[in-house]
Amino acid sequence: MAQKFDTLTAEIGLAVTRIVETDLALLRGYSRAKARAIASFTVLLGEGYAAGKIGDEQMTMEMVELERMVVRFVRNMQALVTTTVERLLRSIGAVLSATLQTAIGLPVLSMAPATGLVWGVGPA
Repeated sequence: MAQKFDTLTAEIGLAVTRIVETDLALLRGYSRAKARAIASFTVLLGEGYAAGKIGDEQMTMEMVELERMVVRFVRNMQALVTTTVERLLRSIGAVLSATLQTAIGLPVLSMAPATGLVWGVGPA
């Protein structure tokens, strides 16, 4: 029993590690690139305004665009994180489902599509 517990724990850990490492690399790359773009735009705006190349009216419009950039960035990050959490739920569910099916012959457990958090019993 202890060996089965250790094996299951290791399988859950591997499933989480595979997804998290993959998604973190994606998140890091995306966030780094977008942060650089936002920082670059901000510096250009500041320097242009300080040098008198950008007037008050244009600066106001550019600040609105900067805000849009930041909001899009945050929403995209939120979507990527949500996707990662959903992948984790499915992956851990698959490991547990396979374990239960093998151990006691239960039908495959599947995630309920409506919420993604509730377990249902039935065919995959």
